[in-house]
Amino acid sequence: MDWLGALRILDSKRFEGDAMSFFGPTLNKFLADHHGIIDRETLVNVGVSAFELERFVDHGSLVPVHRGVYQSAAHPESFLSRCLAACLADTELTIGGPSAARLWNFKHTGRQRELYAIVSHNRTPVTRGVILRRSNVLGSEDSTRRADGIRLTTPERTWFDRARDMQDEWFEALTEHVLDNHCSVPTLWATTKRLSARGRPGAARANRVLGHRAAWQKPADSTLEHQVLSALEQRGIPLVRQFRLELPNGSVIHLDGADPLARWGVEIDHVTWHGGRRKAQDDKIRDRNARRMGWQVDRVTDQEWADDPGTVINELCELHGQVANPQRAIS
Repeated sequence: MDWLGALRILDSKRFEGDAMSFFGPTLNKFLADHHGIIDRETLVNVGVSAFELERFVDHGSLVPVHRGVYQSAAHPESFLSRCLAACLADTELTIGGPSAARLWNFKHTGRQRELYAIVSHNRTPVTRGVILRRSNVLGSEDSTRRADGIRLTTPERTWFDRARDMQDEWFEALTEHVLDNHCSVPTLWATTKRLSARGRPGAARANRVLGHRAAWQKPADSTLEHQVLSALEQRGIPLVRQFRLELPNGSVIHLDGADPLARWGVEIDHVTWHGGRRKAQDDKIRDRNARRMGWQVDRVTDQEWADDPGTVINELCELHGQVANPQRAIS
C-alpha cells in the first residue's frame, strides 16, 4: 500500500474544513477500521512530518490520548478506541479482566466502563483512563491480537482472571457460558493448573468451581456423555457429538448429541455441577429457543443414569422415534 500517496496533507487554507478533509481516503479508512486511533509511528510511516502533526493537533483534528497516540476528532471516543489507544501506548500492554470479558462478549460479568489492562511489574505505560493490573505471568499462550490491533487475554485466561472478582455462583454461570462458546474443559483445566502453581488471585475459586466437573468431565472414554451416546448408537441412533446450534436469540450452544435431520438433541445434566437456579433458568431459555427452531432437546441427569440406565435409554429411544418417525408414533 502506498501510504505516502494515500495521505494528502492539505495547505493551511484548508485547515478551516472538518477533520475528515485533512486526510486522504486511504488514511480515513484506516482510522475508521481502527476506531479513530492512530499512533505517531504510523503517521511518520505515511509521511506526516513533525510540523504537520503539530498542525493537526493544534487545529484539533488529532487529539492526544496517550504519549504518541492520537484520536481523530471525526471519530467519537468509544470503549474500543480506548482499548486500542492503551495497546498502542505500550506494545506489552494487554487488555484483561472485565474489559477482556466484555470484548469476548462473556455473559454474567457486567459492563464496567473502567478499562482494565495487564502490564508487567516494571512498566507504567499509561497514567490515566486505565486500571493497571500487574503480572509477570502473561505468555504468548495467554494473549491474542484482534484484526483491529487490540491485544487481549485469551478466553481461557480471561475466564481464569475473572475468578478473582466473582462469587462462586456467578463464576459457575460464567464457566457454563465459556464452555458453551469458547473453550473445552481440558483447556480450562490446563490454564488453571498452569497459573495456580504461581499462586495467582482467584486460583482457589477456579479450582473449586471447575472441580465440580472433575468427576464426570474428563477427556477419557469413560465420560457420562460417552456412555449415553454410545448406548444410543448401539440401539441404532448415532448422534453428532457437540453439535453446534445457533439459536434465534443469537446465542450458540453445543448439544451433547444431536440428530440434525430429525432436529432432536440430548443434553446430559450433572447434579454435581452446582449451577443452581441460574443454570436451570439458562437451560430453559436455551430449550425454549431451540423449540422456536423446531428442535426438541431432551435432558438426562447423571443421577437417573446411575439409578437406571436401561430405562433412560428406552425412554430416549422412544422420544427420538416420536420425532424422527411422527406418523409411526401416532399409529
